[in-house]
Amino acid sequence: MSKKTILLLNRKSAARPEVREVLKSIQKDLDIDVWVPWSRKQLRKIMRRSIKSGTKRVIAAGGDGTLNKVTNALLSCSAGVEVSLGLVPLGTANDFARAYGDFGRDLGHSIRVAATGQANPIDVGRINGTHFVNVASGGFGAMITATTPQEVKRRLGGLAYTLSGLARISELQPAQASISIDGGPAVPTAVTALVIANSRYAGGGFDVAPAASVSDGLLDLGLLSTESLQTVSTGFAGLLESKDPASTIVNRSQVKSVVLKTEKPFHLNLDGEPMVETKFEIDVLPGRLLFVAPAPN
Repeated sequence: MSKKTILLLNRKSAARPEVREVLKSIQKDLDIDVWVPWSRKQLRKIMRRSIKSGTKRVIAAGGDGTLNKVTNALLSCSAGVEVSLGLVPLGTANDFARAYGDFGRDLGHSIRVAATGQANPIDVGRINGTHFVNVASGGFGAMITATTPQEVKRRLGGLAYTLSGLARISELQPAQASISIDGGPAVPTAVTALVIANSRYAGGGFDVAPAASVSDGLLDLGLLSTESLQTVSTGFAGLLESKDPASTIVNRSQVKSVVLKTEKPFHLNLDGEPMVETKFEIDVLPGRLLFVAPAPN
C-alpha cells in the first residue's frame, strides 16, 4: 500500500460492469489503488495502513452513506496527518455531490477530479461523536430513508424517497422533545421532522437548507413542529403556489450547537446512516476536513 491515492469503492457499485470498466482504464493512469471494503472494521484497517504508508488522498466512491463511512474512518485514523478526501458519486441520490453540480453522469470525469483536484477545508457536523458532512434528518424523513427498500432505490433513484413518503404520509406523528440552541435554555416542542444541514440537498434532491454552506462554520437547523403547522393560514393550494412552501411552516436558524432531547427513542439519519437515541448533542467542526470539491459534468 505505497500509493499516494486510494479509492474506496462500495460493494454495490463494485458489481456494476460499467464502473469496473472505467476504473480499469483509468486507475493506472492516475496511480490509484482501488479497494472494496467488506465491513467498517476492514475500512478502518485499510485506512490506517494506507496513511501509515504515505497515502495523502482518499477517494470515497459510492453514495452519501459511503461518504459518511469513509469520512468517519478518515477522521479517526488521520490525527496529525494531512490527508484529503475526494468523492465519486455512485449512489442513489448523491445529494452532497449534487450541491457541486456533479450528478454522477461522467464517472471518468468524477474520478479525475477526485484524484487530482485541489483540496480545501470544509466544515463537518458531529452528533454524539459521529461525523456527517451533508445532512442529518430526523423524524418522518429519517424513517422514510431507513425503510425505503434497496431494490426500489436502485430502480427509481431519488424518486424512491418521494414515493415512499407519499405512501406513508398517514404515519406522520410528532415527537415530544426539548431543544437547546447554542447553549440557550431548553425549549419544549413537538418535532414532526427536522434537518441539521451542512450542505443543501437531501432525500434525493430536495433543497432542504437553501442557505447552507460547508465553509461558514455553522449548521443550518430546520424544524417542522406541530406548532408551526398550526400557524399556517393558507390552504394546500396556497402552499403549492408559494415560491418556497417550506418557508411558512419550517422554523430555520443557523447554529453552532444544538442539544435535542426526546421522550421516546428518536430516529436520526446522518448522510444515510441511522442513529436512534433520546439525547443528541450536535455541533459543527469548522474546517475539519480537507475536501476536493466535485466539478459539474
